[in-house]
Amino acid sequence: MKFKIDQAELKASKIPHEIFLTNLIVNHILFFIAALGVAKSIPQLVALTPIISIATLSYILLHGKRIQKHAAWFVRCHWQIAINRSRIILFMLSALTALLSVIYAIHLYGDVPFAQVFPFAAIVTLPVMITILALILMESEALHFANSGQLSKGMVNKFPPPDSIIEIED
Repeated sequence: MKFKIDQAELKASKIPHEIFLTNLIVNHILFFIAALGVAKSIPQLVALTPIISIATLSYILLHGKRIQKHAAWFVRCHWQIAINRSRIILFMLSALTALLSVIYAIHLYGDVPFAQVFPFAAIVTLPVMITILALILMESEALHFANSGQLSKGMVNKFPPPDSIIEIED
């Protein structure tokens, strides 16, 4: 659904999507691959990816809750979209951490060679990678929607617009 939204609100509604996309693309893809490239000499760099991600996602969650109290309806809706997607990636990162911890414990305490547990680590990482790619696509669309004054019907049904908002097309 498309609405008549002023430029200031359009600009403000893009912010959560830009932050989220920057985290996914720059941190989870570009930086993580670069960190893996130098992991033998500086292994701590790999740990920066989840730390930066959790900090960024926490900002979206905390600032989004504050925005919900005083921002315009359209801006609130787009922050809510980013909040929901931040929860998804946080859940996936938490599940990945738990599974990798179990695999590492099996390696340490079960006297299982690293070469035997490494394939399992790669397999449990795959759903997170797929989730990141799917969220990049979804957030790119949400950024386009924010720029053009659009929201999905599901979001509009969940958070109905005030009477002052003019709907341009359905």
